[in-house]
Amino acid sequence: MVARLAGRVALVTGAGSGIGAASAAALAAAGAAVAVTDVDLPAAEAVAKDLADRGHQALALRLDVASEPAWRDAVAAAADQLGPVTILHSNAALTSPADYAADLGVVDLSVEVFDRVIAVNLRGAVLGCKHVVPGMLAAGGGSIVLTSSVKGSTGSAHRTAYSISKAGLDALARAVATGYGKAGVRCNAIAPGIVLTDALAAVPAAQRAALEDAHLTPALGAAADIAHAVVFLASDEAAFITGQVLCVDGGLTAHTAALSPPGSRVAPGESPGKDRG
Repeated sequence: MVARLAGRVALVTGAGSGIGAASAAALAAAGAAVAVTDVDLPAAEAVAKDLADRGHQALALRLDVASEPAWRDAVAAAADQLGPVTILHSNAALTSPADYAADLGVVDLSVEVFDRVIAVNLRGAVLGCKHVVPGMLAAGGGSIVLTSSVKGSTGSAHRTAYSISKAGLDALARAVATGYGKAGVRCNAIAPGIVLTDALAAVPAAQRAALEDAHLTPALGAAADIAHAVVFLASDEAAFITGQVLCVDGGLTAHTAALSPPGSRVAPGESPGKDRG
C-alpha cells in the first residue's frame, strides 16, 4: 500500500514539541519527507533524529517565523535537501505561561506584547505562505494547514492579542485559498480546543477540571488528534476542501454553557464556557 503522502515534502513550524512534533511524526508516517523547524534548534534536532531513527526522512532547521530572511533560508534549505515544499503546517505560536500571563484585556495590554504575539502567531504564517506558495505553484500544487484556535471565533476576557492573531489566521486561510486555489494550492486552518501539551502543565487542577467539563468529549484533546487532521487536510482525500476552518475541539464550541449540575467539578463562580480555547 502506497503511503498517502509519499513523494511529498512537508515543512512544519513550531515542531520541536507539542502539536508541531506530533504533526511532523504523523506526516512522516504518512510518507512525507519532513523539515522539522523550530526557533529552538536542539528541540527540532531531537524530533528529526527520532523520525530518522524510525526510518523516515527528516531535516532539522532553526526557524524564527517572524523573520522573512529566516523563511527564505529555511524554504531554500528544505528544497535543496528534501525537495520542493508542497505541504506547510504553520503551527508556531507563543504559548508559554509567561506569554499568556502578559496577554491581557485590551485596556491593559501593552503594545509591545501585542506586537510580539502578532509577529510570531500571524506574521509568521503570512511569511510562510508567501515563501512556500511559489514552490507549490511550480510543483503543480500543494496544501497549507494553519493552526488557528477556537479563540479566533469566540470572545475572551483576556489573551486579546492571541485571539486577534488566530482570527487573522482564519482570514489568511480564505485569502490564500482564494488567490491560489485555481493553481492547485489549498489552504485551510484547524481550530483546536484545549489540547494536552506541556503548556497545560501549569494550569491549576480546578481550572483544568473546568476546561474538561466545557468539552463534550470524555477527555481533553491530544496533540495526535490535531496531527491526524493535519495529515487529512494535506492529503488528496481533502482535495475538495479549501478556505475552511476545521474545528477539532471536542465539541467545545458546539454548545452554550449552562448552570453546573450537582456534583459538577466546576468551581463556584466559574462557568465552563466563560473563556473557551
